[in-house]
Amino acid sequence: MALLPPPTQATLLLIAVCTLLRLVAAGNAGLSVDEAHYALYGFHPDWSYFDHPPMIGWLQTIALQFSESDLAMRALPILLFAATSWVMYRVTITLFPKQTLWLGFISVALLQSGMMFQLIGMAMLPDTPLLLLGLLLLRVLHSIVIEGRVRYWIWLGVLLGLAAVSKYTSITLLVTVVLALTVSKQWRQLLTPWPWLSIVIGSILIMPILYWNYRHDWISFLYQLHHGTGNSSWDWLRFLASEGAQLLTYGPGLVIFGLIALAAGVRQWRESGVWLCILFSVPVLLLFGMGAGYEMTLPHWTSLGWAGLAPLTAYWLLRHWESLWVRIGVRSAIIYSVAVIAIIFSELISPWMPFSDNENPLRDLYGWSQASHRAEQLRRQMSVGQDESTPLLFTDNWTYGSRLAWYARPSKVQITDNRYDQFDIWFGSPQNDARGIMVLWPDQDAVPVTGGQGEFTECVLRDRLPISTHGQLISTFSFYACHGFRN
Repeated sequence: MALLPPPTQATLLLIAVCTLLRLVAAGNAGLSVDEAHYALYGFHPDWSYFDHPPMIGWLQTIALQFSESDLAMRALPILLFAATSWVMYRVTITLFPKQTLWLGFISVALLQSGMMFQLIGMAMLPDTPLLLLGLLLLRVLHSIVIEGRVRYWIWLGVLLGLAAVSKYTSITLLVTVVLALTVSKQWRQLLTPWPWLSIVIGSILIMPILYWNYRHDWISFLYQLHHGTGNSSWDWLRFLASEGAQLLTYGPGLVIFGLIALAAGVRQWRESGVWLCILFSVPVLLLFGMGAGYEMTLPHWTSLGWAGLAPLTAYWLLRHWESLWVRIGVRSAIIYSVAVIAIIFSELISPWMPFSDNENPLRDLYGWSQASHRAEQLRRQMSVGQDESTPLLFTDNWTYGSRLAWYARPSKVQITDNRYDQFDIWFGSPQNDARGIMVLWPDQDAVPVTGGQGEFTECVLRDRLPISTHGQLISTFSFYACHGFRN
């Protein structure tokens, strides 16, 4: 132990190393579906957006003032996650003040061990600012219900409001606050002005969401009410598949030991740090666990819940470290996490794995910049006659449209499906007799369907663009000149 640095320095060193790893990887791969979509939020700043509140758009708007590079779009999430990791250290030692400071280091190590957290820490997702805000709220809530510092109600209102502006599922934080007040019997504080001031502050901060939805027929709320219930019946296979994805992406160190710590924590309810972690994480995990039976839960949706379990998991591990099976389990989890992180990040930095043509699992990160520029060249080459509409760029799915629109900006990209979404708000829906370049991906045999309603009358192949790296064919983009869209 004498050779080890103090726990605070060790934590800062761990954060610095992981941050450097994400910075190196950030400049070597194109933006993912969600990253490009949210970068477009920043390119089209607004009070709110169709599928998410405005925080990520506002943050990317700030980044765009300095640069429009892919690295710039990842700079803020990298900085935010570094701050989140440090806040995790401070929150852990606050929740468990009688324990060694190494408990804070262990909780940060658990956070960094999750591959999903590494990706959230590099890509701007709604969860990226939410993680930081949620952990700060946990620290403030501790001050309210344990230390009785009522002035922290102001901070509580600010954090709840900002969390709501980050992601709609932050409603679970409000559930946490109510449960924490109930457990700690702090309802008497409602007789003071502080909780009401907190409500006022939070309400003011969510006004941009309400204003935007008022102007757009409340479509965000309607979308979220139906999101996650894509099937009428609850299915065990979907649930198990979702939980399996959690285990793979967050790692056994956090998921398996986290659930064990959660179960054990119920029997240690008297300790404030224990029940605060439980009340913070369980609403999130229950919400998406129950919904997973109706629709697959994407791994990053539960990130706030697993982050909330990290301090409790570290606490349990430290108390049970003398058990041989715990030490074996932890070492196995470390090997798993290091191997997965090393493989994914090395592939992002310099693709090396010998995949067959068109089978690279990361292929949607490559080629969109080149494809968008080629599509824009072909669009400009289309002649504009006296009675012809201006040619536009088209694709048949918003996930393709996000990258196409980002790298071809400021050109309009319209989506030919029948789903109304943010692209219809930004660029409009395809109109009768619309024409332009249709971009299809990822296989060479992709051909646009023509002749029906919601389709073009005619499409002619103009070009194909194969994307290769290290001698491997990643994917192929196809470009069609299409005419006569039928609404």
